Amino acid sequence: MSETKQANVTLYCAGSSLKGLKDKALSMFGRNAIGAEGENDREFSIKLQDNTLVKFSVMARPDVVMQQNAGMANFFAKAPMKNVAVKQAAIQQINMFTAIIGITFPLTEDRNRTNAIIGGVYNIAKAITAFVLYPTMELFHPDGKLLISSKGDTDYPEYYPIMCREMVMPNVEMSEADKARAAKNNEILKSKGLPCPDGMPVSAFEEKSAIPEKETMVKRAIAIFASAVKSEVYGSGAYENPEEKLDELLDALENRYGKLDFLSKEERAYIDNPAPATPDVNKFGWRYECCAVILWALKLLDLNEPDEIVDAATLGEIIWSNDMNSLMEKAELREKTELLDKQDLLHRYDWACIEAKIKKIQLSQISPEIVVEWHYALNWLTGVEGVTDWDKVPRKA
Repeated sequence: MSETKQANVTLYCAGSSLKGLKDKALSMFGRNAIGAEGENDREFSIKLQDNTLVKFSVMARPDVVMQQNAGMANFFAKAPMKNVAVKQAAIQQINMFTAIIGITFPLTEDRNRTNAIIGGVYNIAKAITAFVLYPTMELFHPDGKLLISSKGDTDYPEYYPIMCREMVMPNVEMSEADKARAAKNNEILKSKGLPCPDGMPVSAFEEKSAIPEKETMVKRAIAIFASAVKSEVYGSGAYENPEEKLDELLDALENRYGKLDFLSKEERAYIDNPAPATPDVNKFGWRYECCAVILWALKLLDLNEPDEIVDAATLGEIIWSNDMNSLMEKAELREKTELLDKQDLLHRYDWACIEAKIKKIQLSQISPEIVVEWHYALNWLTGVEGVTDWDKVPRKA
């Protein structure tokens, strides 16, 4: 049997654990394999009946995986796929991969052998929920269907990403207060008939949470309001010269709250752009919801359920009828436990919305669009993952 060259395929994992991968791989090759070689699940080989080796190399370092995901997502973003929704979902799936498994094996002229090896690879993919990428830049679902190719092909009329279980249930220790908070909010979801993964932990931990100072919150609310105002001016179509109207409103804000040097980098870039793209106008327009959450945290506004969009006029009444001094005097920070309770509830609402989307369930109890914004603001307010930069707030969704 003459070997010609090495073949390679790559598995991108969306599953939650690779423990015991070597043994799983051996069993998935069945009668075609003699045994497994290697001391761990990171670097090992499966020895075939013809004494050749299928070699496995696992990369699970988050920074490396994220970098690889970003590169592949950017590559497939250029694919000329007509079904834009599937393309977007595929890119979202790519960004959610948690580990990469490189597989190499010697090619021969025996097609049956090659097919048997590829069959074993797909058996592994199904067992660990991994996607199969070929050198031709075709990415296949564990079920064998083509998700996306560089040519823009797909076998899916519609697609919903698979979530890694560890993204929902990371291996962390919760305090008794965290556990009580999670249990209480799970009951709220159940009472509303909303899906919620059993055992889902909190994402903002009592001992690790970091609540911003009152002045920081006030400035953040003003910054969000300013960018949302731009979206209202540019998106309403009510102004012949929106740039002139925006300058007028921003001047009025600065007269009340001082120079807007506390805008985030993204907010500053958006406000300075005289011709913002429609997606940006929509993105920052929805941020009125974030502003509402922060004003709630300052006891300047009441919040009910995330099922109806906030009244922008109500926010405007608070912002425009005050200045920095008066707003600081009126603002009062809510208790840390209250912020954590609300953040955890929105964390669960957010995952309920994701699960409902995957299962094609229509939600009437809450609005996914509002939930996203409230969750984002509450993650910032409680310092989830230690992030204080508004533009980089984590949200696993």
